[in-house]
Amino acid sequence: MKIAFLFSGQGAQYPGMMKDLYDSEPAAKEVFDKADAALGRSISDVCFEGAQEDLNLTHNTQPCMLAGDLAAATVLRAHGVEADAVAGFSLGEYAALAYAGAISADEAFRVIQIRADAMQEAVAPGEGGMAAFVGATAEQVEEICAKVTKGYVVAANYNSPVQTVVSGSAAGVDEACELAEAAGLRCVKLAVSAPFHCAMMEPAAKRLEKEFNAVTFNDPSVPVYMNVDGKPLTDGSAVAALLVRQAMSPVRWVATLENMKANGVDTFIECGAGKTLSGLVKKTLKDVKILRVEDRKTLQSTLEALQA
Repeated sequence: MKIAFLFSGQGAQYPGMMKDLYDSEPAAKEVFDKADAALGRSISDVCFEGAQEDLNLTHNTQPCMLAGDLAAATVLRAHGVEADAVAGFSLGEYAALAYAGAISADEAFRVIQIRADAMQEAVAPGEGGMAAFVGATAEQVEEICAKVTKGYVVAANYNSPVQTVVSGSAAGVDEACELAEAAGLRCVKLAVSAPFHCAMMEPAAKRLEKEFNAVTFNDPSVPVYMNVDGKPLTDGSAVAALLVRQAMSPVRWVATLENMKANGVDTFIECGAGKTLSGLVKKTLKDVKILRVEDRKTLQSTLEALQA
């Protein structure tokens, strides 16, 4: 058995997330306490008691998801389950790097808050958007983006063979959706606060690049499959440049999963809130085991499945 931990990204958050694990597992409480101390505010309260609209603010979403992702993985480690490889979707990549020791947890929380605020401030509200194309191939989505004339839009998240998300200016995303629907394809606009993973995030990328000058990255203890190319990273000196690129480049999740399986991974455990990544694995790969951890019930099920 070769295990990969997958770390959830923005969009999976919900009120009360991870509280059950926090209440029942000391390792999870330790991660949230560390997050609160590193950020100088109670991320725990936002996760456990905040309303959906509070959690949906990028300022809160990214540190909350990071805490939840790391808490789930740390609980697995406390139960003797270690990953042979890791990957995180967008902000989840910071959890993957922290789990693998490429960046300290304290630094990860500090940097993710800067990233969240920089991404939120990069584009004025209403000027950008994102939309998911469901049931379309990546090639179909790319062709539609190339036909857009009223604005800027590109493929931003290659989620599965049948789902690709586009990102760009509001006008560009609107036109892309109109073209998709005219072609008989399904397009769903996403409730996001900014157009992530496209060139409009350049101001955020520049701010991160400056911030990373003061961060020490270590060689990860296990391969970290990076968003920008889906390939395993083992050299800490390359982390900063890839994270800067990640802010304004597509998330190549399909390539990430396919490369993991090609390198022998047969068991995928989603760490953190929700089951979005589990669904994407199911749509992308065959003949693999898919597990997840976000509360006592899913933890127990996962531990039992691994023992079997």
